[in-house]
Parts: sequence; structure tokens; C-alpha cells
Amino acid sequence: MSRVSTLLVKTLFRNSLLAVSDPMSGLFAIRASSLDATTLRPLGYKILLELIVRNRPGRIVEVPYGFQARHAGESKSTAAEGVRFLKHVAGLRFGPARLRMLAFALIGLSGLLPNQVILWALLHLTDVHYTAAAVAANVVAVGWNFALTDTLLYRNHRRRGPAGRFARFFLMGNADLLLRIPLLALLVSGLHLGVLAGNLLTLVASFVVRFLISDRVIYRAGKKP
Repeated sequence: MSRVSTLLVKTLFRNSLLAVSDPMSGLFAIRASSLDATTLRPLGYKILLELIVRNRPGRIVEVPYGFQARHAGESKSTAAEGVRFLKHVAGLRFGPARLRMLAFALIGLSGLLPNQVILWALLHLTDVHYTAAAVAANVVAVGWNFALTDTLLYRNHRRRGPAGRFARFFLMGNADLLLRIPLLALLVSGLHLGVLAGNLLTLVASFVVRFLISDRVIYRAGKKP
């Protein structure tokens, strides 16, 4: 696992780690004058990688040492630490804002399933007009997305009670219907596109606006508390 982790970070941060053979090491020394503590966002115990990538020290010198069999204690390399390490590496590589946007996109992608399933069911099992069916499907998908977003993505950025967060998220998630429904009608009635395909296109078009409102207004994750 150590070799795989080393290969991963040396591939992602090739320029920063050219002079480092073991960025996973816990034994190192660094001049305090070369540190800028305001840039550090450590996650887990692999602090050396954080220091090198964020502070970019001008000169690195390695002193070789050899590992021996462990005589006491236990390894900190658990599955939970592995997940934390991957999250840390992703944050270093892409930045927190882009990482949150990627996670938001994945959650939104998962929300397409209940949205399209509900829409299909209403279209084929009822006489509801496709615009009303799209509204109902959107309401269900917004609830799905809120549950995942609130518990997984922004659990450390909750500044209001659950009712307040849900109300804002629900309002944001359905406000774009004022634009999406006319666009859907244009795609279906005007361009003769299928309802499911048209609905999917309108959801993709509204993604960036939804993310910015969630990130900057509902949870204000870009601001320090």
C-alpha cells in the first residue's frame, strides 16, 4: 500500500516530488522559516506531502535510513485512513472548490435515476402532462440530492438547522423550474425531442447554477467560519 500511495502522489505531483523518494515518510525536518502555515490544510497524518506540495521548499536533501521489523504499537494504515488519504490527495490536486464541485456533480448524477424513473412512470402509467410530470420528478430528485449533499458533502459546513437547510435547498432545487419547464417545452414541442432526453438536457444546463447557490449561499463552504 505504501508503494502504491507513493506511485500515486509522485504521478500527480511530479514536479514537486522530483527530489523526494518517499513522500509518505513520517521522519523529516524542515526549517520553520520556510513554512507558510496559512496555506496548510492537513488531513490525516501524511503531513510531509502537505508541506512539500503547498510550501514548495527550494532545496530538499535526503538522508537514507532502513526500516526494521515493528517491535511495538500498531500501524495507522486502516481503511478509514486510506479513504482520508485519497480525499487529501484529491484536495491537493484539484483544490477544495473543484473537489466539492466534482462531488456535487456525482451526487447530482445519482439524482438523475429517481428523477428519470419518476418521470417515466408518470408518463407511462398516468395521464399527467409531461411538464407536470417533470415538476413532480424534480421534487423527488431534490429530496434525494439534499439527503446526500447534507450528510456526505457539507456535513462540516452546517450553519443552520436541518429544516432551514432543507427549505433553502428545496427552494433552490425547484426555482430553476421557471426556466427548465419552458426550455423542456421548447425541446419537446418545438424540436420534437423525447421527454426523457429533453429533461436530462435541462438538468445538465442548471447544474452549475445549483452548485454555486449550494456552495456559496446555503452552506457558504468557501468562507472560513
